[in-house]
Amino acid sequence: MESKSEYYLLGVDIGTSSSKGVIIDSKGKVTAEALVEHDITILRPGWIEQDPVKCYWGDFKQIVNILLKRAGISPENIRGIGISSLSPDIVPINEKGDVIRPSIIYMDRRAWKECEEIKNKLGEAFILKHTGNAIDPYFAGYKLIWYMKNEPENYEKTWKVLNADKYVVFKLTDIPSIDRTNAMIFSPYYDMNKNGWSEKMSELVGGGIEKLPEIFDPHQIVGYVSQKAAQETGLSPGTPVVASGPDAIVSAYSVGMTQNGESCFMYGTTGCWFVVVDKPIIDKRLLSTCHVVPEKYIVGGGMIATGALVRWFRDNFGQIEKYEEESSGISAYQLLDKQAERINPGSDGLVVLPYFMGERTPIWDVNARGLIFGLTLSHTRAHLYRALLEAAGYGLRHHIEIARSLGVNIKEMLAVNGGAKSKLWRQIISDITGITQFYVSPAPGAPYGDAFIAGVGVGIFKNFDEIKKYVSIKEKTEPNAENHKLYSKLYDLYLKLYPQVKDSYNELRDIMSQQIQ
Repeated sequence: MESKSEYYLLGVDIGTSSSKGVIIDSKGKVTAEALVEHDITILRPGWIEQDPVKCYWGDFKQIVNILLKRAGISPENIRGIGISSLSPDIVPINEKGDVIRPSIIYMDRRAWKECEEIKNKLGEAFILKHTGNAIDPYFAGYKLIWYMKNEPENYEKTWKVLNADKYVVFKLTDIPSIDRTNAMIFSPYYDMNKNGWSEKMSELVGGGIEKLPEIFDPHQIVGYVSQKAAQETGLSPGTPVVASGPDAIVSAYSVGMTQNGESCFMYGTTGCWFVVVDKPIIDKRLLSTCHVVPEKYIVGGGMIATGALVRWFRDNFGQIEKYEEESSGISAYQLLDKQAERINPGSDGLVVLPYFMGERTPIWDVNARGLIFGLTLSHTRAHLYRALLEAAGYGLRHHIEIARSLGVNIKEMLAVNGGAKSKLWRQIISDITGITQFYVSPAPGAPYGDAFIAGVGVGIFKNFDEIKKYVSIKEKTEPNAENHKLYSKLYDLYLKLYPQVKDSYNELRDIMSQQIQ
């Protein structure tokens, strides 16, 4: 008979540009890791899709194959599987499980007209009261409404609408499902007051609820790996698969965020900030959903482009640094950081609105665009690079101050993901927000959280808090008081800029829409 140390858990996260996976043992130790890259398809500005068969199911099969080889274990020793993904998104399938059309992912903004119609018909206050969230194309329900109205033939063929990770769960178990955390951001179909799908809301928006799957709690077992899936993946038939949740929330859990007041900022392609609360905090400027941890909630938000702006700068203005990276092995980002360190805090009067792809929280404006304010002939590449780092800080402070005004107490914050490697960026964030950060490295990430949730679901781990034992704090970053004073003045200016150009963004949208037609 196997000892407990021979029990393993599989966690896989399907992200925007790659899928990652880990196998951990019953003591929380990572025994194997894998990564597979994939692409997004940008049909036109604001229309962004992916191929679920290739990017989701295909990636999953590759990752399992790599992990089993690297871990050197028998598939029978894997006692539970957890899968998370980018979210919110929609993956329509027929009764055979075939994908009807490419997935419409969280970055997609095409449903803005449907959102305006619902806003005019039902009102923001009504939607907020029932769903806990604003009206925006970001949420999966509005993507479903767009699909229902604009692709009726495809919609008619559709049996169920899943999200990316639950498409993989379906391929493994033949059971359509959604976890409760994802369901709550499938707005406007989920009624937070009833903790379930809303027939009333479905009627008001023209239908759609008949395509939605059963809701499971994150640690609940959805089903078991089928014989067919076992043959395709190399997994053992009968292996339990839990529901897990959206990758950003699972990633927050992976660094030990289980108790009230615990907060983190994810320095990723998008900048996600979350804090754990005991009850829903409802405000249209923020995102509200249930946590993957039972009886806990998450309030916070996601800025569409934080790390994406830094990468945009590197790819378009950092050719010299990219060349040096190839010859020296020093990251282009590190080289750009060194130059930005020599620039004064505040970038000598350069302030950037980071809305290069529109924005989600806290302004929920699909038409917003980037703005570089205060540019002079004395500014250099390094000034702009630093200003982009500072823009993330201003945006984050905007979220934090809203949360504080709602009674949320935030004293310190965990710093996670790739961008947090930058000491300069962490210092800028602390200086702007006035909050001390603790850099988590190595950051376990969503795949680790998925595996741990599976472990709770199958009884290998006693409770969700056990994960805290495995979180490693590497560095502490404290705010500089003098810099914070300066940044507070610039932050006040930052807040004034968007209202002054908001109408111009709408005018620009109308001009460009005519050009596309």
